[in-house]
Parts: sequence; C-alpha cells; structure tokens
Amino acid sequence: MMVARDEALLMSMTEIAELADVQRPVVSTWRRRHPDFPQPATEERGQQLFDAAHIVDWLVETGRAERGEVEGDLRVHTLARLGAQLPPRTLIPALTALICLRHLSDDEPLDDETPALMARLREQADETDPDDDILASEIRGLRTSWLPTAVNELVEAAWSTHGAFERIMQVRDRLGAADMSSGRLDPVLESLVAGLANARARADRDGEVRLADPYAGVGDLLTAVAGTLRDDQVLRITACCADPVAARLTRRRLAVRDVPDVEYEVRPDLDGCLDEATIVVTQLPYRPAEERSAVLSLNALNDLLLPLPHGATAIVVAPADTTAALDPTSDAGILRGELLRSGSVKAVIRLPGGLIPYRPGYEVALWVLTADYAVGERGKVLLADVSDRALTPGLVDALVTDVLAWRDEQFDPEAHPRVHTVATPVGALIASPRPLLPRYLPSQDDLRWEVPERVARTLELERVVWEARPDAPRLNSDLSAVPMPRPPRTATIAELAGRGRPKELSLRKGTRLPAGLVRSASSTVNATNSYPVFGPAEVLDESEPGSRRVDRIEFEKSCPGARHSKPGDVIITTAPRPAAAVDHDGHSVVEFPARILRIEEDGKKHFTPRALAALLDRAGRADGAIRPAQRLHELALPLLSPSELKQLDRLLADLDDRRDRARREIAALDELRGIAATGLADGTLTLADPIG
Repeated sequence: MMVARDEALLMSMTEIAELADVQRPVVSTWRRRHPDFPQPATEERGQQLFDAAHIVDWLVETGRAERGEVEGDLRVHTLARLGAQLPPRTLIPALTALICLRHLSDDEPLDDETPALMARLREQADETDPDDDILASEIRGLRTSWLPTAVNELVEAAWSTHGAFERIMQVRDRLGAADMSSGRLDPVLESLVAGLANARARADRDGEVRLADPYAGVGDLLTAVAGTLRDDQVLRITACCADPVAARLTRRRLAVRDVPDVEYEVRPDLDGCLDEATIVVTQLPYRPAEERSAVLSLNALNDLLLPLPHGATAIVVAPADTTAALDPTSDAGILRGELLRSGSVKAVIRLPGGLIPYRPGYEVALWVLTADYAVGERGKVLLADVSDRALTPGLVDALVTDVLAWRDEQFDPEAHPRVHTVATPVGALIASPRPLLPRYLPSQDDLRWEVPERVARTLELERVVWEARPDAPRLNSDLSAVPMPRPPRTATIAELAGRGRPKELSLRKGTRLPAGLVRSASSTVNATNSYPVFGPAEVLDESEPGSRRVDRIEFEKSCPGARHSKPGDVIITTAPRPAAAVDHDGHSVVEFPARILRIEEDGKKHFTPRALAALLDRAGRADGAIRPAQRLHELALPLLSPSELKQLDRLLADLDDRRDRARREIAALDELRGIAATGLADGTLTLADPIG
C-alpha cells in the first residue's frame, strides 16, 4: 500500500491515546460517550484505524488539544502504520538509514519530487558511505519508494534528524522489533545510570569523556550518558556490538548526534574496548533462569573490572542474584568476597522488579566499580535497597546524590546525611551468608525528631482508644524511646529454617486446590465434615477465616498427602501483596500461594505466633513496586530478648482482642442497619414508641 502526501494518515486507538496524552481506555470511553467521535476509516489485521486528520479536528474542537501541538507530532504517532508495510528487521534499519542519510547530506529533504528517486538515493548513499560502514547496504536494498517521503515528514514532525531517530528508537517495540527491545531498560533506570556516570563533571575535570559500553546493543546507555553533556564538552565513544545489525544501527545513532567519525568506534569484540575508557556503562547480557547463576554473573563483573583503566568508573546493570544470600565458602561467595575485598566496589543498589519491560520477572541490581581504591570511608561499601518502591525521578536524584557525595574527594560523612544508602563494613559482608542489603541505623535527625514524634503519636492513639471505649480497661502500650538505640540482632528466614543448625522455623508450601473444590460455609452441607480454607484472601482480611471450606472426602481424594496447619501457625503470602496472619485454630487447608511458617521448639525463645506475624507484616511493598521488597527467605527478622518478646506478645494479644470486638460490633451495626432499612421499605417492620 502506498503512502502519499495527499493520502489520509491512519492511527490506531493506542496512538490516539498517546497523541492526546491519555490512557488507552479513555479513548474507548470517548467513542462510547460522544456520538461525534470519528468513525473508523478501515480495519487491518483486526485493528481499527482512524483518519488522523479527523481525530486532530475532534481533539481541537472539543478542547482536548491545541492544534499546533498535535499536528506537529501527527506523523510520529502513525509509525505503527508504517510497521504494517515492512518486516521490523527491514523497517527499522531502512528508516534509520534514511534519517542518517538526510543528516549527513546537510539535512536536505530526501524526496525532491524528481524522477528516479530510489536510484538517486542509492547513488547518494554510496557517495556518503563508500566503505559501507553505516547505511549504504540498507539504502541499496530499499524497494519501498514511499518511505523517503514518510521519513521527511518524520524529521519535520520531530524538528530534527536526531529527534526523529530517537523517536523511532523509543517506539521500536511497537514497530515489532522484539529483538531490539527485549533487553531495553526502563528510561528511569537509564537516567539513574547516566546520573551515576556523572559525565558532565568528568568532562569539566579531565577536558573530555572517554565513554565505553562492552555490551552496547543498540546504544541505549551510551546515548543516555551522552545526552547529559553540554555541546562544548568533548566525548569519545567506544561501543562493542557482536550483532552486525545492532552495530550498524549504533553507528547511525551516533552519527546523527553530530559525533565526529574520529570520536566514536563500534567494534565487534571486547578486546581493547575498555583500554582508554574513563566511564563505562553497560548491562550484562541476559541469560535465561536455567542458565543463569551468581557465579557467572559475578565472573562477568570481575571480567569488566580487570581491564578497567586506572581512575575509570564502571556502572553495571547486573542480575539481582549478585546481591542474593550466598554461602561465604561457595564459589559464588568466595568470588563476591574477593570483589568486595579488592576495594573496587563503591556501591551496590538493589532495584525493584519490572525495570526491563520485556522481562518483568528478571530483577537487576546496580554495581558501581572503580579500578582503584577511591575515597570514602575506608573499608566500607555503600549499599541501598530500593526494591520495595517505584524507581521515580525523585528517588533517582536521591540515590545519585548519595553515591556521588560518597565518592567525592572532599567527602565528609558528618556533612552529608544519606537518604537511601548505608556505608557497610566490607568485612561483615564477606563473612555473612546474607544478601547485600543495608542495615539502617537511625540518624541524628531521626533521634531528634522522628522517634519522639512516634512516641507522642503512640500516646495520642492510646487516648483515642480510651475515649472510644471509656468503660473498657485503659490501653497502655508502654512504648518509649531508647536513649542509645542499637539495632537488635537479626537472622534471615533462610538461616532460621536452614540446615546445619538448630531449626527455629520451618516453611511449608500451600496446596493447589482444584477449581470448584472450595465452597462458602453457608453452602456446605455439614461443617463438621469439611476443612476451613486459609489462603491469601484470609491473610489479607478479604475473607473471614472459616467462611470458605472444602469437603473432607473430596479434599482427601483430590489432594492426597496434603498437610494441614497446626494451631498457632503463621500463614504468609507474597501475592497479591506481602502479608501474614496467625491461624489460631489450626487444622486448615492452606491454599497456594499462601505458605505455612511454623515456629519450632528452638524458635520459641525468639518468636510467638503473634509477634512473628507482626514482624513479617513489616516487609510490605510500597505503591508502584512490581515485586515484594525481598524474597521470603531473605527477610531478616529481629531476635528479641525474652522480656521484649513477652511484652510485645501481651500488647499484640490486647490489640487483637480489641480489634475482634470492634469488628464484631461493626458487623452487628451493619446488619442492624440493613434489617431496619429493609423492614421499613417492604412494610414488614415498624418503629415502636420507646417504653417510658
């Protein structure tokens, strides 16, 4: 299908939403509620397409957009339409080659409306790229005569060849280029890498930046860092791309940034890639879970560190298993210990999941390395764990500030209160089997303001509870500030439930229940011949414990050998969000994905069921986070003293009792309200005069 200048441009509903800067469901709502919304112009591969000019008119007439703003971007928002004409492996190289050709031809339009356009472009490409390093092959293989016209309009819409090129790279996944998008980082993570690289300050100090990426792909991280430099700063780039298609695309991407040819090099192998680098940014190549291991990932980090020149800095996106709990005597534990002991690891940041959109289950961490021991608190490494929250621009700025201040030659630990990072002794990390996670200590500001405020709020809440029930015994939590706070000793669930030591906790999986086996208690013929179900719904207080049940005979037939809970077991779930609850009565069927955490005899000195559930509930997930803060076996639990445990259990029991009574009262009030309204509405009840 030809696309000419006088032909109507077509848009999908997704592109309409992007053009109008709204969510995709909003466009569906507009179609449903507004009869004057433009009708589809055609349908292709099951997707409805709309006349872009009519869409722009409707948005402007209804006050949802300014014509000057949306018309300039119109061609950019029809890129998916172009993707239907050519395979992605052909389309993106062709588009970027034409943009690069226009850029290297003094930004003259490609289509001058003269005959033999394609022959002229091939000749122009051979003259511009005589060695065929960048674009000549792509132009010679082009058979689609309408594409140069579309590229001209793309450049005009994006205001420059560089803008048009980057716009294509932004929407390459929508153009079907999965192979170029599968390892792509979320833009906010790219900004974190660029911020930690601190290229602008490096250029001011050294007079230039020599930037390298040994696993460059299509150059996303290189362009993110390059975008932070001023026009007057000198940049030299070395990129390694094993894939010839990616290598040529990276050359074109750098060429349209006006980086002179002598200032960038794209090579096919790693040999010598880092020889002259002052800043290295990279993402370790992805390996599927069955091939991935901490040993391989840590070896890859070490391989990057060895050739790193003196004074250079490397910011590396690595698999999260590099920060996981490791046996110090294992191969991975020894290797990580050697990396930490070398003094070259400056900072390690554990990141939230979902930062590689094509692989949301693949979690990563950020390592900051140097080839020599730099300034900071000697013998320490900076750790941060932000896996329990969304990586927002504000969080990125705070992390960058913490790390750069730590690495500054004039660093003064007293002058810079860290927000998200903790300086942790290397010796403690090497000897510990725990994950590389910080242990937060209260700051002076916390001790001065937050802790007293917490105590004051406790007293206020006790007063509120007493005023609500003045006839009940007064609640006294006995919470007070510690004059000289010290964090209690902790142990991870893996350590408490692991082998080779007295087991204090045991972890058991829940049971996958067949569809239709679970019934409500009201529909169960005989409650004595059924088991209660305790699953995520009960843990999250979405369902009353005992309100869902399974018939005993059906359950034993469907799930032979499945275990039941015991009284006092703690039922935990991480999906849809982390939570814990105590099964006081026991004998429940624990429904997957919930699991049973049982306190063994040796664990009773540190935990009671109520205390354990309350401590586990602290490991929640912040809004916007994709995954829980830590894997369950990595959660560190404080080991309270016997006296503290006894007092905490007493307080929790009192709070649970008051919550149960309040819950029963609320349920009774709600039911009474419904009976009164229903009875008066249908005429079966009336309100008698009060006696006396």
